[in-house]
Amino acid sequence: MKTKKVNNLKNAVVEQIVLWIVIFMSFVTMFFFVIDYSNALKANENADTLSQYAARMISINEETDDIIAGMNNIKGDHVATIESDDLVCVDDTSVSNRQVIVNIYATLDNDFLEGDANNVHSKTVVFNESSEFQKECSLTLSLN
Repeated sequence: MKTKKVNNLKNAVVEQIVLWIVIFMSFVTMFFFVIDYSNALKANENADTLSQYAARMISINEETDDIIAGMNNIKGDHVATIESDDLVCVDDTSVSNRQVIVNIYATLDNDFLEGDANNVHSKTVVFNESSEFQKECSLTLSLN
């Protein structure tokens, strides 16, 4: 009788250990999911903020160096310094819709987002106050 009780106790201890390992692994998985999700969200929100700022400044015909300086003040610490060559703008004089379109791209360094490129894309369109023609700009951010 005593050996049967000891065997049952051993089984119960093993079950408890397995249960705690499963709970711990679930917790760790959720922890890293939350970390990855917050990093993707932070990159997306930063790209949105930068595209809104750039679109507004381009629409009132600010100098490129001033726009880049303002963007470097706004960007988060996880974004590398933006250079004036990084912002590429094209005036389309064949389209007179008074729009400024700013596309900002960033690539996450983990495979959290679905898709091949793992890209974050932010697009902002505003009224062009300085010209009747469409102006489209793009910027690719480097994340640290």
